[in-house]
Amino acid sequence: MFPATLKALLPVSPLAGALLLSACGAGAPPPAQEPPAAAAPSATVVAVVAPPPPPATPTPVATDDDDPDESAAPIPLVPEITRPWDKATFPAKTGDDAKCWQTVAVTGTAQRDFDALVASCGAPQGMQEYARPAHGHLHSVTDKRDTFTLKLLKGLCYRYFAVADSGIKDIDILVEKRGNVLVGDDKQTGSIAIIDAGKPWCMTEDIEYSFHVEVDGVGHGKYVFGVWARPK
Repeated sequence: MFPATLKALLPVSPLAGALLLSACGAGAPPPAQEPPAAAAPSATVVAVVAPPPPPATPTPVATDDDDPDESAAPIPLVPEITRPWDKATFPAKTGDDAKCWQTVAVTGTAQRDFDALVASCGAPQGMQEYARPAHGHLHSVTDKRDTFTLKLLKGLCYRYFAVADSGIKDIDILVEKRGNVLVGDDKQTGSIAIIDAGKPWCMTEDIEYSFHVEVDGVGHGKYVFGVWARPK
């Protein structure tokens, strides 16, 4: 047997120590505590914002630059008189071809002045409207010329009229046949243009002409172009 002092110096194994503590009535170690339960993640609230409505498309506003007949290609005009025609349906000639346009009081408004011109140089000269009038807008920089084509019939005599707003100081008519051959132009300077102002053109054959209505010089504004005719 070892002496008591020596026993006290001998190391004690963990198991033996536990047994000794148990034998001595030592209290059991406190139970391990469970970690607190993690809190459930809160739901993320996403606000849905409706996109703003698209801006309203502005309603187009008519301006003096509107050109209902604008076209990069020549614009065909449709004859209102066709063969055969009845001479009895044309009005009697009561006026003077060379002077009818000289009595027109120019107001500077294309449509009003055109109406006054044909009222003096149309029916009073025994004529009817050969093609419905063309309406347009010209600008000496951005849109100098509009071109129209029209088939003319043998046996009729024609007047060609162009009338412009006061913004166009000089409007011209140039007439060409196939091959861009110039066959006539007006000689007036002003807002009224008439091909051969002293008399109508009488056709000796069926032919198609091109009519160029253009600004001479500077200016811009509306215009009206029309063609009238009577039997030869």
